[in-house]
Amino acid sequence: MRKDTTSTIKRAERFQIILIGEGILVGGIGGLVVLLYRMCLEYAGKWLNMILEYARQSPIRIAAWFLILIAMAWLVGKLVNYEPMISGSGIPQLEGEMVGKLEQKWWKVLPAKFAGGFLCLLGGLALGREGPSIQLGAMVGKGISRGMDRGKTEERFLLTCGASAGLSAAFHAPLAGVMFSLEEVHKNFSVSVLLSVMTASLTADFLSSTVLGIDSVFQFDIVKAL
Repeated sequence: MRKDTTSTIKRAERFQIILIGEGILVGGIGGLVVLLYRMCLEYAGKWLNMILEYARQSPIRIAAWFLILIAMAWLVGKLVNYEPMISGSGIPQLEGEMVGKLEQKWWKVLPAKFAGGFLCLLGGLALGREGPSIQLGAMVGKGISRGMDRGKTEERFLLTCGASAGLSAAFHAPLAGVMFSLEEVHKNFSVSVLLSVMTASLTADFLSSTVLGIDSVFQFDIVKAL
């Protein structure tokens, strides 16, 4: 869609307000996606314990579980072949895209990363939620940017917003999401990016806290004197 000079100037005058609105949108959708991903990982961990408890009672069940693991490994391999950008944590891929070295297909990364993470954790592999949540949130931001026909500069803002929202929703850590996305992802600072990133992070944290409560993710007690 062609944009004349007058509309471009008017948009530039209210660019910060537009970014705040887009931050709320990215934070809401990205936070919801990461929240669902987080819940799926929690269920995968619980189901894995139940499966192992059931399988250990019989050698036949153990053999059957190994066959299922092989099938799951085959599925994960197919997902990586379908979209190679889902391998690893996802943060290097995002950083590569921010500097213009990589191009991720958001509509492929989102479902493949989601399904791959669930299958890996269900299979008993060690899997953190930080990198995948950041990549998922960023891909939501990219999808919104492409859907609204934004330019490359504004798309980088929305990628940063999505990364911040992903980390915030994953750990109930809105401030950490802001600091990480500015320092590690965007690698630049301005009032515009700060406002949009803070808006996205707080929106995602609000959704996560509303659904899962405000308890901290990592809980431990010091029962003896240090």
